Formats: sequence, structure tokens, C-alpha cells
Amino acid sequence: MQPNDLTVGQRAPDFEGRVEGQTTVLAFFPDDWDPARPAQLAAYREALRSLPGGAHLLGVTQDDAWMQLDTAEEGPVRFPLVQDSRLAQAFGVEGKQAVVVVDPEGIVRWAHVGPVGGSPNLEELTASVRRAQSPGLSRRSLLVTAAAAGLALAFLPGKAHAEALGFGGAGVGGAAPKGERTITLNVNGKAMKVAVDPRTTVLDALRERMGLTGTKKGCDHGQCGACTVHINGRRANSCLVLAMQAEGDKITTIEGLAHGDDLHPVQTAFIKHDGFQCGYCTPGQIMSAVACIKEGHTKDDDEIREWMSGNICRCGAYPGILAAVKEAATQ
Repeated sequence: MQPNDLTVGQRAPDFEGRVEGQTTVLAFFPDDWDPARPAQLAAYREALRSLPGGAHLLGVTQDDAWMQLDTAEEGPVRFPLVQDSRLAQAFGVEGKQAVVVVDPEGIVRWAHVGPVGGSPNLEELTASVRRAQSPGLSRRSLLVTAAAAGLALAFLPGKAHAEALGFGGAGVGGAAPKGERTITLNVNGKAMKVAVDPRTTVLDALRERMGLTGTKKGCDHGQCGACTVHINGRRANSCLVLAMQAEGDKITTIEGLAHGDDLHPVQTAFIKHDGFQCGYCTPGQIMSAVACIKEGHTKDDDEIREWMSGNICRCGAYPGILAAVKEAATQ
């Protein structure tokens, strides 16, 4: 199989495991292991089985752990699983996590990739399978629907931003779905196009549309500080700022603090002084600490506590946080 620049509406490359006359859903996974994925894919399988005519689910991995899981006597994985890097190369998704729907005639009907960490959007997957099973559709109607971004941005992995990989669809860089508008956000020094509706917050745009999951959603009401980012150099609760309001502003997230492998001094100080336990609030704490130091609110312990009071740590790691801010302030 040769690498392919597939788009929706094109014929898929031949692959072992395809069931003739049945829609096939290919779920590609990179090398990293995530123990939540078996449960997610089990939910996929159950949703597909509920459809008239069903659909054939095929997991594709390069990870030995997945193969061991597939052969275990117990566990939620009950679908064919293959270990084949050539198949990912053929679809142009090597090293990435992706979902591709291939109709009974071997045509790619729906495809997208996105960041890891969320549960799969079963509604979009099942809707795409229904369309693949519908007879008499023209090649033009095979084009991916804009709503496909829902699955793309809810299902897939991690460190990199969501990429369309030439499959079309919306979310990052694609055409905006009905009721949404494509805007450009300046995030960590890069201009990124994203489709949002008027209610989408900066927090949701970062996490769900761009795959920048370092910024955490805590209370979603501006009370805990877990979602703190910098907007034009000032700290802000990203759950309270609409994405459309931030167009043209400079947004910095926790992913934008380090320079390659060189951590920001505040990040280094948090590690040194154990300024975290569970780590959920830590990105917001660090972003707030950077701003606190820049604002000059570090003359004594009480001032640091006051100006960091908008960030809550349920684990109670405040002594370590205070020590980290004090040390970083000297640098």
C-alpha cells in the first residue's frame, strides 16, 4: 500500500479486514497507550450495532499493548484489532489518531482527526454511518458535513493541534458549519482559524476546537482559575471570554510558556517546590503566577497570597505554590 492523500468521496486503499457489502469504521491509534480507550471503543461498537444494518468496526494500532488486550479473556474490547503501520500510512494518518468511515462500495464517506482526551461523539459517528448506508447518493453528496468536527475534536489525541489532513470538515482551518463563523485567533504566536458560534468561549475554542487541552475546565463560572490564560499579556479566566471577543487579541496558554525543552522559570520552580498534587489546577496556577510576577505583586508572602487568591487548589498545595512564586520572582 502506498501513502495516500485521501479526501472524502475518494476510493479507500484496499485493506485487510474489510467486510464486503458492509460499512467499515476504521479507528486508528498512535503508539501511546491510554487505558480509557477500550471503554470508548466499546461504546462505539455498541452504538454501531444499534444501527439498521450495523457497521464493521476495525481498530488499527502500532502498539503491542492493544494486541495483548485484544487477546485477553476479559475486557471491553470485542472487535477486530490489527497491528499494521502500513494501513495508517496508506490513509495518511501515520502516528495520529483518526476515524474513517468507508461505505460498502469502498468509498471514504467521513474522516477526521483531532486531539486525544475526550469521549467519542457517538451521534456524529452514527450519523455518518447512516449516510454511508443510504443508497443512491451522488458523489457530490459524499462530501463531509461540517458537523463532522464534533467527533474530530472530541475523540483524538494530544500534543499537536487538531489537523484536517486533507479530509475536509470544520473545526480548525475548515469552513464554518451553519450558525458558526470562522475567526482567526492568535494563540501562542500563531494565527489559527477556528469555527465558533457566538456562545463559544475561549476555553472551549482552545480545548475542543484546537486541541490545546493544557488549559483546564474547572467550575466554568470564573471562580476557580483553572482556565487562566493570558490575553494581551494580562491574565484572564478563559471560561468568561467569548472566542469572538478575542479575535485580534494575543492569547498565551500553558503550552506557549516553554521554549522547546526549556521550561519557563515558573514551571521549573513549581516542579522544584512541589507546587502541585493532582495537577489539575496547575496550568492555571502557573499562568496566574507568571502574570503575578510580571505585575510586581510579590513584595511579601501576603501580597502573593492575595494576588494568587483567584486560583483554587483543592489539594491544598499552597505552601509549595507560594515558595515557587517567590523563587521564580527572583529570576
